[in-house]
Amino acid sequence: MIVKPKIEWFTFAKMRTPYVYWKNVIVILENPSKTLAVDAWRGQLSSYKPPREAERFKFTYRIGKVDDENEEYLECIAQELEKKLKPLVVRDFKCENVMVVLCC
Repeated sequence: MIVKPKIEWFTFAKMRTPYVYWKNVIVILENPSKTLAVDAWRGQLSSYKPPREAERFKFTYRIGKVDDENEEYLECIAQELEKKLKPLVVRDFKCENVMVVLCC
């Protein structure tokens, strides 16, 4: 199956309202020189904890809200973003038989 998600991005330095109430989002931790981690988060964003390897860096959050019809492919989208961004902390997403096409 081929998936072409529409992602709306938001960037901020620390968690605050209304972002803490969001669910089913892509979380990218980045600093000016490197992407630290890419993660798919299905719970409430207020309970998200950065990977231990990334905690020692100063970073900003880039949160991506995926359109409703592609929320079930959140891990596949995160896997494709991870391939493109090459983060410091690599996750093992289980995604097979789905091809994600990212625009721009």
